[in-house]
Amino acid sequence: MFSKILKYCILSIAIFLWLQAYSPLIYKSTGLFPDDYRFGDLYRLSYLSDFKEKASKCPTIKSEYSEQNVNLFIIGDSFTEAERVNINDFNVGNYTYTHWAKQADIQLDTNKRNILILETVERTAKDHFSQKAENFKIENKNSQEVKNQQSWKQKLKENVTDLVKFIFPKGIEERLEHTLFNYDFFLHFREVKAQLNHHIFGRVEHKVVLSKDEKHIFYSEEADSTNEHSAFYPVSQEEIDKFVLNINETREAYLKAGFDEVYLSVIPNKVSILSPELGKYNHLIERIETDKRLQIPIIDTYKDFKKSPDKIYLKSDTHWSCAGRDIWLEKVNKIIKKKPTE
Repeated sequence: MFSKILKYCILSIAIFLWLQAYSPLIYKSTGLFPDDYRFGDLYRLSYLSDFKEKASKCPTIKSEYSEQNVNLFIIGDSFTEAERVNINDFNVGNYTYTHWAKQADIQLDTNKRNILILETVERTAKDHFSQKAENFKIENKNSQEVKNQQSWKQKLKENVTDLVKFIFPKGIEERLEHTLFNYDFFLHFREVKAQLNHHIFGRVEHKVVLSKDEKHIFYSEEADSTNEHSAFYPVSQEEIDKFVLNINETREAYLKAGFDEVYLSVIPNKVSILSPELGKYNHLIERIETDKRLQIPIIDTYKDFKKSPDKIYLKSDTHWSCAGRDIWLEKVNKIIKKKPTE
């Protein structure tokens, strides 16, 4: 009898672990598992209790009016993912977002004003602008008919691909680790270990970097001068020329495809605003945005962020605070409200 109970217990635990490890959807949506980003992505990497801050949801700043005649599209990164920015924050009739790592088929209503924003954080700007962006594929009546007429082999291939992604999703080991050790009880022990390493041995997790006064924490990818994504990694003029060319070509292609306006928005790295003295800042954002050959209008946040640096980013995270986010949203909604002829 006891052996049967033990077997059922082991089976239940195995099913529990399988569900969270193999299904990101279940892991995120059921509420059975603690959110491993609940105290910030930088705390998640370092477990330094000095940078442990509970994430809070930002209030919407959408005004009472709404430009129903405007459709807003964003190709963006984690700064504009649904957890941080969504349709409730924009004064538009329709809103469509896709990540830089994905592609989406869309249709444009030519009777409405279609606005596209290319949003990226500074550290990945070089990756995104090393070629022309094609994340939104514009569908028309003919292309939709062709899609509907796909052969059974093409449809089978797509279905098999989707099934494989469902059965073998990415990040299994990481989710399994965080299910086992991400409860508050275990976090305490991780914090003790991190504090000992920091204060006794002068070491922190290699994926993070502390400011000189140790008041701020940064992602090493943006703060380590040996990393090509860093704000302190040299960027040649030849690279700037290529980025500007690809941005211009992206804008031109989407204007020809039917968009009325295309904007560029490069969000500064946290380290670029709070600790540019950690290295020789490459001024990537300014060099792109002030280039005389750049043809795309800019949603500039760098200057505004520099005015009140301590309020812009979350203490335990790489992303912006509600104050930083609101600065960006106000600029976007101002564009939406502005008439095309203005």
